[in-house]
Amino acid sequence: ILDYWGPSKKVLGDMNFLRDLKEYDKDNIPVAVMQKIRSEYLTNPEFDPPKVAKASSAAEGLCKWIMAMEVYDRVAKVVAPKKARLAEAQKSLAETMELLNQKRAELAEVEHHLENLERIFQEKTEEKAALEDQVELCAKKLERASKLIGGLGGEKS
Repeated sequence: ILDYWGPSKKVLGDMNFLRDLKEYDKDNIPVAVMQKIRSEYLTNPEFDPPKVAKASSAAEGLCKWIMAMEVYDRVAKVVAPKKARLAEAQKSLAETMELLNQKRAELAEVEHHLENLERIFQEKTEEKAALEDQVELCAKKLERASKLIGGLGGEKS
């Protein structure tokens, strides 16, 4: 039987023990420690908070803390790959959004250019209509002038 009483008194006597528990690096618990907790402590029927509370309320708190760390470690092993995939997906989304924004800017530029071309087309169409009207008016004037000259030519003889 391993004697833990000596090292336990030293650890529990530390003034920063509670702070150390609160600030424990739960994301990097060694695999060997978790295997030992799962194989030796969680399988032990005596390692139950209500049973431990009969001996010591502080020991009950430590028992609950150990169980919570085990649950956290088990869940973290499932969540960690998902977090990595999430980070990768967010990175991909950011790159895609950057590309999308770039394409939107290009689209806005092309639409602006198209608006300018449509405006110019409208102006030129109006100018063409005005010139066609002017050509038609000139043709009528020329026809009238020919008739008038022809009529006046007959007057002369």
